[in-house]
Amino acid sequence: MEKKDKKTVTEHKIPPVKQPRVKKTSAEKTVKKKAEEETPVKKIPETVKPAASKKDEDNSLDMIGILDKFRSKLLVTLLMLVIITPVAFYFSDILLYFINKPFVESGNKLNIFTLMGGFMLKFKVSVATALFILAPVIIYQIWTIIVPTLNKSNRMFSRITIIAAVILFYSGVSFVFFILLPAAIKVMLSFVGKDMISTIGADNYLGFILFFSLSMGVLFEVPVIVLVLTRMGIVSPAMLSGKRKYAIVVIWIIAAIITPQPDPLSQAMVGVPLMIIYEVSILISRIVARSNMKRISYR
Repeated sequence: MEKKDKKTVTEHKIPPVKQPRVKKTSAEKTVKKKAEEETPVKKIPETVKPAASKKDEDNSLDMIGILDKFRSKLLVTLLMLVIITPVAFYFSDILLYFINKPFVESGNKLNIFTLMGGFMLKFKVSVATALFILAPVIIYQIWTIIVPTLNKSNRMFSRITIIAAVILFYSGVSFVFFILLPAAIKVMLSFVGKDMISTIGADNYLGFILFFSLSMGVLFEVPVIVLVLTRMGIVSPAMLSGKRKYAIVVIWIIAAIITPQPDPLSQAMVGVPLMIIYEVSILISRIVARSNMKRISYR
């Protein structure tokens, strides 16, 4: 009985009262429609997109112009390389005489082990000579691409930097050829025993000289790099002085990698000049930092 009562109670639940829908009059509909038409819809201003697209277009045009200039300068450099290389090949015997002179003066002779070895040796000497001659031209071509983006004061600074870079590069190459190489050859040949014959290949000797000269030419550019970084505010004299002990370790590691023999004399002949260059770089950084402070104070 109780179950039936519960069932009847659940069956006779009061249904929820539905609220009657209020129909809007035609006047209310027209008023709402006019209000929706009159409210302004927020739109992205059209001037933003054309301005952004114009800026992107200008940047792309500038990049295309820079790439065109770079391509034209590269073609000019390659053309000059093609012209100078045959001229250097004509004088290759004289060039090889001066390059082999430090080794020949030690009482030894270089060897060629292949049929095409003599021709390839002269060709490599000719190309290397042409590249060493064109080094200032290559730097100047790069400068002509960058100079339109610089102001007048930075243009004068860049001219001085380029001249210093060229002088230091040739100074590094001359230091290797006239000072470091004769002493290094004597030290290296001293390790050959009396009962041994040194059959050193001319191609190996030439590759060693080119690598050594190029490495020291690049390392002699450290003052110029420090000068530019100090001008940009990336490096300071205090930072260079504080990192001196780490720089000395790196310098001697580089000296150990560049020098062909692990003896202390050969490493000292490379490491000591690099330490002097580092100290000169600190001095240059101090001078540039003072000029930067004066320029800021004048403003």
